[in-house]
Amino acid sequence: MKRALLLSASAFLCLGIPAQAELTQEGDLRASFEGAISPSKLPRESFAPVGVRVAGGVRALNGSRLPQLRTITVAINEAGRLYDKGLPTCEVSRIQPATEEVAKRICGDAIVGDGHVTLLVRLNGQKDFLVKGNLIAFNGPRKGPKKLILAQVYSHNPPGAFILTFEVTKHKGVYGTVISTKLPSYAESWAYLTFFEMSLDRTYLHAGKQRSYVSAACSAPEGFTQATFPFAKASYGFAGGQVLQTSIQRTCRVRGR
Repeated sequence: MKRALLLSASAFLCLGIPAQAELTQEGDLRASFEGAISPSKLPRESFAPVGVRVAGGVRALNGSRLPQLRTITVAINEAGRLYDKGLPTCEVSRIQPATEEVAKRICGDAIVGDGHVTLLVRLNGQKDFLVKGNLIAFNGPRKGPKKLILAQVYSHNPPGAFILTFEVTKHKGVYGTVISTKLPSYAESWAYLTFFEMSLDRTYLHAGKQRSYVSAACSAPEGFTQATFPFAKASYGFAGGQVLQTSIQRTCRVRGR
């Protein structure tokens, strides 16, 4: 039987469609993960442009102190790949430090998506407070065999920015494309990431042809008009070594059926 979904991208545009969150809990620590692909009606064999969204959050229950989230890893269906040939790249040094307006002006041709994050900030002598920031995803340069997605997170209140560098690697198994990031070391003493959302959706012209940063096909078996597939799984690593994992499945339909 063929794979239900052949993703030609890994990773993460607000798609405007609902996505059911999956929850996992250990003690008083709870993590959620959700994701979506749009459109869900796709060709059976050939690839078509799509948008992919992933989001997740962590919280401490019953008044417990939230441990610091250090790493986020999202793994996509094994046929996943990221197509960025001919797409401009952006360097970290060009967008840090920079406001989101400046980053867009400097590296606008390398933008591949957007999103949001929420941080719990803890500073000595002050009451904890939440900071919400906009996220812009840029196609980054290669780091050896790894592809990079540079996510600039910018907050207007208080003003400030930092970069999340997502490394994209290929692995064997059901989830063959892995995207992972680590919270910048300089934020380890005060920033507690509680929610993230990142979406990828980009088409561009290369070598006279229209290309898609993210594309997919719904290769349901002959005789079937839809299929359910393992879309993605997430792993959250916390200070102290605790790890929470959860996964989600989604359904695609064969276009024209």
